[in-house]
Amino acid sequence: MTTDRTEAPTQHRLEDARRRGQVAHSREVDTAIVLGASLLVMHIAGAQTWRGMESLLRDSFAVLGRDELLTMELTADVGRELIWRGLAILLPLFLGVAALSILGGVLQTGFVLSAEAIKPQFSRLNPLQGAKRVFASKRSYVLVVVSTIELVFVSFVAYLAIRAHLDDLLSLGVRRDLRPSLAIAVTIAFDVTLKVCLALLAVAAADFVFQRMEWISQLRMTKQEVKDEHRQNEGDPQVKQRMARLRRSLMTRVLASVPQADVVLTNPTHYAVAIKYDPASDRAPRVLAKGQDYLAQRIREVAVEHRVPIMQNPPLTRAIFRAVPVNQEIPPDLYEAVAEVLAFVYRLRAPRRTAA
Repeated sequence: MTTDRTEAPTQHRLEDARRRGQVAHSREVDTAIVLGASLLVMHIAGAQTWRGMESLLRDSFAVLGRDELLTMELTADVGRELIWRGLAILLPLFLGVAALSILGGVLQTGFVLSAEAIKPQFSRLNPLQGAKRVFASKRSYVLVVVSTIELVFVSFVAYLAIRAHLDDLLSLGVRRDLRPSLAIAVTIAFDVTLKVCLALLAVAAADFVFQRMEWISQLRMTKQEVKDEHRQNEGDPQVKQRMARLRRSLMTRVLASVPQADVVLTNPTHYAVAIKYDPASDRAPRVLAKGQDYLAQRIREVAVEHRVPIMQNPPLTRAIFRAVPVNQEIPPDLYEAVAEVLAFVYRLRAPRRTAA
């Protein structure tokens, strides 16, 4: 029996891996998303946040400067206000970054919530196994090489971005006004970070494709596994054939009794019930056959072929279909309704017998 995993993973195997929390995931994508989200939020709310922090510091120093005596109580009050107002200013910033980061993670892997993924695995605490994964794994060496290439690439992009602003950076040291210097420094930092983020996005896209290919490769299956899964999901072909023969046999027996019926009640399309009453042998009318959907259609066809009367009575048909098994007599609470139907059928047959 071959054990080569040459077959692509089935949809069932992919879904099962997702339920276990095993998905294609790139840490480089996470890093790029967090950095990009931070830049976006800072671009939108950075100026407002800076003004809020500036106002907070100005107010704090103003309070401290009003009193000639700096006491512990005053310092504690100012400190508490500084902390709470600082949190109120920075919290929207942090929440925005967190929300965009979570959204990026969901876009990468989908919404995956697996209890198995967070279940503790004590085998990971084994130092020998950990060392083997790090030093004796071909994949670990590949990751080291890839990480080195990524670091060199991102560092080179950062170097080019900084070199483009080298003159502005050197001029910061000779400026006497702090505010223009800070504005220039923030502009340079934003531009450099943006270019680094774009470089990380390129690296993240390549890494995600690589991680996706690795994920698919780990889930590949042998031909026997594909056959076993198909048999498990679809059922054993021999069992299915035997069940099909039993269904055909049952349908044949059901349809064979329809010509003997006195009347066939219909829903009119979803249910059909064949009823017969023989006063010499039966205490009450019996259900000779009943069927739903396709079988109901076949019962009607056989009834038409053998000139068995067909009557539409949806409430009575459904009641008999649900309450009475085949070859069983109807319950007393349905006697009156069935008797009216049989009486009508017998009246229809009377002229034929008189004419004969």
